[in-house]
Amino acid sequence: MSDVENELRSRIDTFVEELSALIRRQALEAVEEVLNKGDGLGTGRRPVKLGSVGRLSGQAPKLFSAGKRRPGEKRSPEHLIQITDQVYGYIKSNSGQGIEQIAKALGTTTKELTLPVRKLLVEKKIGAKGQKRATRYFPR
Repeated sequence: MSDVENELRSRIDTFVEELSALIRRQALEAVEEVLNKGDGLGTGRRPVKLGSVGRLSGQAPKLFSAGKRRPGEKRSPEHLIQITDQVYGYIKSNSGQGIEQIAKALGTTTKELTLPVRKLLVEKKIGAKGQKRATRYFPR
């Protein structure tokens, strides 16, 4: 290799080392900031405030946030009944929508709606047409 190539390689290596050190320092500062914020749970997340949506706007009220429970914690029976009733009411007034559309309208995740929708299907309050993500729900 020529002297120019050696010089280039040396400068590139130095640049890469400096850049790696900066990235490492930035990552450590970000982790330290999250840990110092601490809300007792160690997540650094702020609780989600639920907004009220008026009935006059034509939108369904927002469901309780999925982030309020700890991982692995079950929903209370009262909470499940409330969600199931809201999902049923939404499906009655908005027939033929998929789970993703329902979740978006109710302000929750599709994962949160899986159990309530299954309960409604078993109780034969709603019917389903389609498969997987193309499934559409209809009141009976």
